[in-house]
Amino acid sequence: MSIENMPDMPEKEELQRPKKPQDPNAKKKQETALLIIIIIIVAAALFIFYRNGLLGGNAAQKPVEKYLTAICSADFDSFVSVMPEKIAADHISDRNDLNLSGEEYMKQLYADYFTEFGEDMTVTVDFTGKSRPDAVYVDNFKRSYLEVYGEEIEMSSVFEIDATAHFQGSNSRDNIDLEFFVIKTKGEWKVVGADYKTEDANVEE
Repeated sequence: MSIENMPDMPEKEELQRPKKPQDPNAKKKQETALLIIIIIIVAAALFIFYRNGLLGGNAAQKPVEKYLTAICSADFDSFVSVMPEKIAADHISDRNDLNLSGEEYMKQLYADYFTEFGEDMTVTVDFTGKSRPDAVYVDNFKRSYLEVYGEEIEMSSVFEIDATAHFQGSNSRDNIDLEFFVIKTKGEWKVVGADYKTEDANVEE
């Protein structure tokens, strides 16, 4: 029989390696491990955002509102509670040197406000901006703090907060644009500076 006339040989079946028996829990373990990794990454990102003041809504604004409300109510304890310890201690020392109660000290410190708006003045606040202050400004603050208090201040985040304070009382009312310098120190937001954004004052009688 010639080669040409030989019958076709059946194709050889591909040899396959025997499959290893799968652990029924292996897939579940892989999914669990992946989930844990994702949770760790998300938690780390949230911590970084929170530490830098990018989360927490208006957390950096709250001490500003408390600061202004404390002025209107002449609440000394509330006033110094939104400041770093060393700065608060200066106000406490000044009050003690003057032998004044907390309310008397606040009314003397903000006599112009109480005269202009009245003893019954109140305030509401509109926040108009939140930005990172210039690095030079931050460095100057750190250097001044070190010179005055002899130690560096721990700061994990810094913001400049712009606000319009709506003061009103029995004498008059006015909308005053202010800027605040707030820092996050020891896990809490504190006010370390406040100034007028503009010097124009249009008082409504």
